[in-house]
Amino acid sequence: MSAPVALEVQGLTRTYGEGAAGVVALAGIDLAFRRGTFTAVMGPSGSGKSTFLTCAAGLDRPTSGRVLIGGEDVTDWDEERRTTLRRERIGFVFQGFHLLPYLSAEQNIGLPRRLAGKRPDRARVRALLERVGLADRAHHLPGSLSGGQQQRVALARALVTDPDVVLADEPTGALDSATARQVLGMLRASVTDLGQTVVMVTHDPVAASYADEVVFLVDGRVAGRMAEPTADAVAGQMAHLDDLVVAR
Repeated sequence: MSAPVALEVQGLTRTYGEGAAGVVALAGIDLAFRRGTFTAVMGPSGSGKSTFLTCAAGLDRPTSGRVLIGGEDVTDWDEERRTTLRRERIGFVFQGFHLLPYLSAEQNIGLPRRLAGKRPDRARVRALLERVGLADRAHHLPGSLSGGQQQRVALARALVTDPDVVLADEPTGALDSATARQVLGMLRASVTDLGQTVVMVTHDPVAASYADEVVFLVDGRVAGRMAEPTADAVAGQMAHLDDLVVAR
């Protein structure tokens, strides 16, 4: 029996501006991501990758189409409800970390709970610190952590509420290769060990090879998919995206 769908978008479009000056970022995307899967989203610059993530996370409203989280249509929720959605059911990992500089690693991880008016579960925060290999850095401020350590704190923060979906926007883009492998391994473990659903935007074929499937976007449309990707296969496809455009 197939796992239930954690995230689904139906006919998702996003246009910036109006009339002849309008720019179409998404041109009608239909995608469904089942629980316990890891999907990489790839495409050239301007293909709509980041716009897709921000619409899926409720950070931006689509021009048309629907966004469903756990089967629930959240498209038309007001800002207050969408903010609660992001705090409790969606974990977002930013390339730029977005940690508060005056809070310790432990406090940054517990922040989503505090913003929701709840006391952080210290046992869970400590367990996540252990999991990302930073138990001995719990009380360090972001300024005293390396880029890789900051990204691991950001990943732990995204997981602290046990969200339905983890959305990661170029999570390894600012990291060296060794640290990138650590972060990708943790995302993979989130799926394998915890049953999380991870959707990751990336430009890196090596990063994409950690996923179960790659979705290729071109000009705001789904141009192709690849199951069980390898770095070489993804790199080869990225070099021939025009073939996908012609074939769709």
